[in-house]
Amino acid sequence: MANHTTTQKLCNWFIQQSNAKGRLLTPVKLNHLVILADWWHLHRNGGFLINERAEAWASGPVLPSIYHEYRDQPPYSAIEHPSRRQPPLDEETDVIPFLEHIWNVYGKYTAQQLSRINTAPDSPWHQAQGRHGEAEHQQITREHVEAYFRTLTD
Repeated sequence: MANHTTTQKLCNWFIQQSNAKGRLLTPVKLNHLVILADWWHLHRNGGFLINERAEAWASGPVLPSIYHEYRDQPPYSAIEHPSRRQPPLDEETDVIPFLEHIWNVYGKYTAQQLSRINTAPDSPWHQAQGRHGEAEHQQITREHVEAYFRTLTD
């Protein structure tokens, strides 16, 4: 069961959290946080959180909408303003406690640390790269994510 929350609404939520907590949030860190939330949501709840799938780019997993939203900004510079394209998540949505958990676990890490998590051996990104690491911009599928979480529980 998929939630179909937009990527930009989720981005806005993470940006608001970083501003409220005084933590640096860069486009790269934002990308990895949203991907981790999406993957963990699939693992725990049986459905993706957002309506967009990450792609396996040479540098790691990327959500194209985040890349396009912030491509004119240096990737490791602070994001100061939420997207103007989408309103924030509704405060009453039942996904907020889940997102707070993701923020509490992963929000303290740098973009580089999150990148290492998302590009580790057996990660969904690594699986989508194919045998020779040539599958740039290939979609990271449900099967990739599920196989990864099986390796964590074995």
